[in-house]
Amino acid sequence: MKSKTPLLLAVVVLFAGSAFSAITFTPYTNHNQWLAATNGWTHYPFLSLPINESKNPGTSVISDAGLFGPPKGVFVGSYDHVWTDRVTVADGEVTTWWITNTDMQAFGGYWDFSPAGYGQGVTLSIALLSKGSAHVFDICGSPGCGIPGQTYYVPDGTWFGVVGSGPFDSMSITADHQSGVAETFDLAGLDLARTPEPGTLALLGTGLLALAGTVRTKLRL
Repeated sequence: MKSKTPLLLAVVVLFAGSAFSAITFTPYTNHNQWLAATNGWTHYPFLSLPINESKNPGTSVISDAGLFGPPKGVFVGSYDHVWTDRVTVADGEVTTWWITNTDMQAFGGYWDFSPAGYGQGVTLSIALLSKGSAHVFDICGSPGCGIPGQTYYVPDGTWFGVVGSGPFDSMSITADHQSGVAETFDLAGLDLARTPEPGTLALLGTGLLALAGTVRTKLRL
């Protein structure tokens, strides 16, 4: 699915707290630009068989209300199953995703806030184990809900993703404080990504050098 808003938001978040002071986060509203920023990384996207989305076996999730089920908004007709969820400020529901047994450095997906009408919006946070969590961005689907530098309007069915300058352990979704009593949303194509291990990069470099040597040998023939 193509993003309807091909804009890379030129915003970088720098945390003041010592635990996060070295990590900046850049938001993307275009999937291709997010993929370009994470080119060569290891990705763990939702599985689609072909339009029944399910959790990638390399990821884990804990959720108070979310599960995979039929979409109720703009994804109807494009998917038979997506991640469906509902969060509220009053009850504090949380959905947390992470890459199993390792860290991550980017995440993103296609968001739809229309299934039950526009509500409170959602807050995206990241966590570093033993160092706490930090608010990253707020997103919402109601036209006009965006506040520059604070809350980002994400039209229904479009991409919103985040790339960090350093690794973190998980990302969480909670309710924001827009008007309403809840935020019911569907999420398709969620992708968690991380930079390759140094050993993987070394092997890649060795392979490229070997390939270059083979090409030079052939050119001499």
